[in-house]
Order: sequence, then structure tokens, then C-alpha cells
Amino acid sequence: MSDEETDPPADPARLTDPASPIEPASPIEPASLKAIVRADWTARSAAWDRWSDTIAQLAQRMNAPLLDAADLAPGQNVLDLASGIGEPALDIARRVGETGVVTATDMVPEMLAGARRRAAEAKLANLRFEIVDMEALPFADAAFDRVLCRFGIMFSPSVDVALAEARRVLAPGGRAAYMVWGPRADNTIFEVVQTVGADFVAPPAPTGGLTQFRFGAAGSLGALMRAAGFAEVEELEFRFAPTPPAGSRFWAPNVEMSFGAALETLSPARRAALDAAIDEAFETYLDGDVYRLTAHARVATGVA
Repeated sequence: MSDEETDPPADPARLTDPASPIEPASPIEPASLKAIVRADWTARSAAWDRWSDTIAQLAQRMNAPLLDAADLAPGQNVLDLASGIGEPALDIARRVGETGVVTATDMVPEMLAGARRRAAEAKLANLRFEIVDMEALPFADAAFDRVLCRFGIMFSPSVDVALAEARRVLAPGGRAAYMVWGPRADNTIFEVVQTVGADFVAPPAPTGGLTQFRFGAAGSLGALMRAAGFAEVEELEFRFAPTPPAGSRFWAPNVEMSFGAALETLSPARRAALDAAIDEAFETYLDGDVYRLTAHARVATGVA
């Protein structure tokens, strides 16, 4: 992104903590941004569903810190936002047990189709599904004990509205927990795949700063939660050191889930060149018989 394309800062008055990084304001209208985001995830939904079972173990590892931070317990009524292919909704359903209820939501029907399939295969009867925009929740006030969202809040054009809605549907004393990625430079697989991929795949439509690393800076999401009226706001940092085996092409799911239908524009030779370039780029991280990678996620929690 050039200097001319950089988004202007938002009004600092929107934040309660002026020392925290300020969420960028977008020059694109929220409705247009939402349409762009919906189209992007629709185009990638087939790849996410195709790889969902393959990445399930890694997904569960990422889910655990979020579920722990949310203080889940059996019998709770939980809303999961931006559930996608079922992460972390399926793990939440297991955690709250047969006496609990989980409402898995997403604004992209094609993404949620994968969650429905996986829940049926896992025989999880305490899950229900709804196509929902997190900025306009169709639920009554104080309807849920917990609200969770894993890697979804970054793509909301109006985060203040989304957070206010989450707080509204939480029962008094209920807890919200959001997981976001840390900076791209701290997440090796994204850094490599997206850097190399940019030379092969046309860039996506402009999203006004709604990238997956939008809240990578410490304190950025927590400040917005305070501004939305959450109490006891806390941010936790989680760092991982994945060590996939050499030659395992561990990056293949990420390539397809990142670029989706855009890969279909590549000729077979060009696609092979992309894969070879990514494989070569990861050689930098090879140490003996494993790759040594880094991953950084953050969880922000608050009480209604």
C-alpha cells in the first residue's frame, strides 16, 4: 500500500485510552465495505470447507486460549460470531455440554454450510445456526451468557456497532471474548504466503484497512471494547512456535484459504511456479527436519 492509499486516523474521541493505537477510519462507505468482505469470503468458502478437517487439530489449539479466556462452563448459552466453518463453535459446544446451547453465526451462508456439515458429522446436538450480521444481531437483550468471536471482528466495517451489539445481547455479568491476529510479521505462514502470493495473484478489492492484522497492536481492540462500555477489559497475548516437518507442504491449506477462487485464474504452470516459490521461501525457516515458525494471537475480553 502506498502512502497515498493509507487510511486516515479515526477520531481519537471514540477511544477511552488515548495511548492505545487508533483504529483507522475507512474512506469507503460501511455498506460497500461489507459487500466487499462478503464477496471475498464467499469466494474463499469452498477452500475453507475443503481444508477444514485437515486443519482441525491446529484450529483446536488456537481455540483453547479463547475458550479459556471466555470462562466457559457447562450449561451456558453462547453466541459465536463469524463462525465460518465451525471454529470455535464446535469446540464451544463440547465445552458447554449437552445442557448448554451454542448459536453459531456468520453473514456468509457458504461458510456456515461447512459448520453445519461438521457439526452433523460430530453429532453435536446443542448447536444451532443462523445467518447473522454481527453489527445487527437479531437477538433479544441479555439473551446470552457469553459472546465469542475468533478472527472475525477485524472484518467489521463498524467495530463500535458490532461491540455495542455484543454487549447488548449479553446478560449482566456476561463475558465477551475476541481473538485476533498479532502483527503479520509475527505470523510466519501469513508473512511468507502473502508476500510471495502478491507476485502471482491479483490483489483483492480494497477493504479500507479491514485486514486480518487490523488489531495486531497491543491495546487496540481493548480500547474499543472500553469505548463500547465493557468493564474489566483485558488483553492477553499468545505466542506459538509451530514446527511442521520438512517437506510436508504444511502451507498448502493457507494458500488456498487465503486466495480462494483467485487461484483459478492461474495457468497450471503459473500455479506450479507459485507453489515452488512458496516452498523455496520457507527454506529460510528450515532447521534440520522441521521448519521453525512463529505465530502470535491476542485475546481481548470484557464484561457486560
